[in-house]
Formats: sequence, C-alpha cells, structure tokens
Amino acid sequence: MRRVVPEHTKSAVGRASKVVGKGVGSAGEIEAARAVLSNFRSAHAFPLNAVTVTVRQRALDVNPNAVVAQRLKRLPTILDKLTRIPTMSVTTMHDLGGCRVVFETVEEVDALVSVLRDLPRARNRVTRVYDYLRDDPGPKASGYRGMHLAYEYGASMAEYHGLRIELQVRTQLQHAWATAVETMDLFSGSELKYSKGDRDVIRFFAIVSSLMAYEERTAPVPGAEQAPGALLAELDELESRLGIVGRLRGYAAIVGDHASSDRRSALTLALQRREGRLTVTVHETMAEAEARLNELESQNDPEVDAVLVNIARIGQLQAAYPNYYADTSMFTDFVVSRLMSFA
Repeated sequence: MRRVVPEHTKSAVGRASKVVGKGVGSAGEIEAARAVLSNFRSAHAFPLNAVTVTVRQRALDVNPNAVVAQRLKRLPTILDKLTRIPTMSVTTMHDLGGCRVVFETVEEVDALVSVLRDLPRARNRVTRVYDYLRDDPGPKASGYRGMHLAYEYGASMAEYHGLRIELQVRTQLQHAWATAVETMDLFSGSELKYSKGDRDVIRFFAIVSSLMAYEERTAPVPGAEQAPGALLAELDELESRLGIVGRLRGYAAIVGDHASSDRRSALTLALQRREGRLTVTVHETMAEAEARLNELESQNDPEVDAVLVNIARIGQLQAAYPNYYADTSMFTDFVVSRLMSFA
C-alpha cells in the first residue's frame, strides 16, 4: 500500500488553512491551498492505522463483539470548519484521523479507556482524555456523550511524528443518539451537531440524551437535568409537534441494505442525499479508496456526502457508520418505548 506522507511544513499547512478559511486569493491559489490540506489530511491514514491496530486488539480483549472502525475526516467537513472559524489551522485539529469503538456498556467503555491511558511502553501517546459522560468536561449541551482520547503519533515512522489521532469510545445508546443527530443533519441539511437549527429539535435530542444518561447512571445533559418524569412529559409534547421519530423512520425507508463480507476492506461510501441512494464501493487497496474519495470530493457537489472507511469486516460497516444507512432504529425504539411507558 502506498503511504501518503506530509509534503508540506506545518507553517505551509497553516497558511493554506487561512487562505481557505478567509477565502482570500485567486481561484488558483485557493485550489492549491485545498491540495495542501488534502495531502495533510491523507497523511493521517498511516498513524490512524497504527493507533487502530492497538485499539482493536485491546477493545476485543474487553468485549469480542466490540465494533471498531476508522475513518479520515471528510475534506468538505474540514473546509466547512475553516470557513466557520477562519482563524483555525488544520494543524490544530486532532480528529483528522478518527477511530471509533462501540461497546454495550459504560463499564466496558471505562475498561478500555483505563487500559489505553496507562498502556506501558506505548509510543503513540495519549495526550488527553475527554470525559463527556461525567465531568472534564461532561456531557455537551447538545446532548453529545462519550469518551474521547487524543493521540499523538510517535512510533517508528519519523515523518508522521506529532500527527494527531482521535479515538471515540461509546456505548450503543450513546452511538445511537449521535447517529440520529448525524442522520438528521445528513438528510435535512441541518447542523444539530453544532447546536444550530430549530431550538425545539435541539431540545428534543438533549432530552433523549438525558434519559439515556439516567439509564446508564451517568451525568445528565446541562439544562435537561429534571427528573425523568418531567423530561418524558416534555418529550411527549415535542414529539407530538415535531414528529422526529417519523422523520427518522422515513429516512431509513429510502436507503437499502448493502454488501456483507468477512474480509478486511477499504470502502468508499457515497450518499446522494436528494435521491436517498447510497453507493458502497469495495476497493482492493487503500490507495484506490483514497483516489476514489478524492474524485468524489473534487466534484464539489453539496448533494453528495462521501467518506472512506477501513474496517475489519464489511458486515460491521452498518454498525459502525449507521448514519449513512439512516439506521436509527435503536434511537427511535428507545424514544417510542419511553413514551409508551409514560402514557
């Protein structure tokens, strides 16, 4: 597999970030800046794979049924973030390469985090643990919950030293919540993930997250700390007006099932949002997958969402990236069951 290495200094990447973020310069200069950022993003594939190998081994020790997947941050997402925060540099983003683990319980999440944080002789260093379940910093006001570990690559390949990788560790409930939010954003064009959009919809997801937190015996969401009965009464009223469950089920109805296999693969997923059509392409090499992703992203089509995924078994793809399949059944089942108990 051909390795992509950083071709530009961090200063050059920082300058390219400002060109894109502020939209200054000619069309040619902006295109050149995008190429610099694309290379820097792609260079994270090698350290991401190195971190994921260790994480996968330790996660399966905790629970053999753990879902482990990795992905590079989408270039349009990076460019959008720079536009929203023009002073930001891509060099300060710690999630260009992301690994995700999904467990059944909070206890399993804690077990993996404890092992990885104190792993002896680890050359890929955990620089910070973000606890979005209890404190430091605690659940986000949007309702997001989970554990994040920020890594810095420091193993054998010196050209990648200092590159940052983010590990997200979640329970199935936490993953179901995040998936529902991402699905709403993906299909409707909203930005609930950033607490932007209809305030009632944002409130709906915050309440559901708090109810999940109470079930998992972790901290409730700030601003949604009422007793479960009061939260359910508010949720019932919001669902009656907004019909979020129906919307999510409608998105699921327009996306079909896709390939399953037991071999390790690199894949690209391309979602045509308007048609609700998902195309999954299996590639023989990571280089082929990266080339296909670059081709899709270069189209600059706002109706196309594309992502590259490297996963041990294609059969786990839907479990790891359910938002591309509009698979929000665990979330909607949770909401419906709680509302039925309230009624």
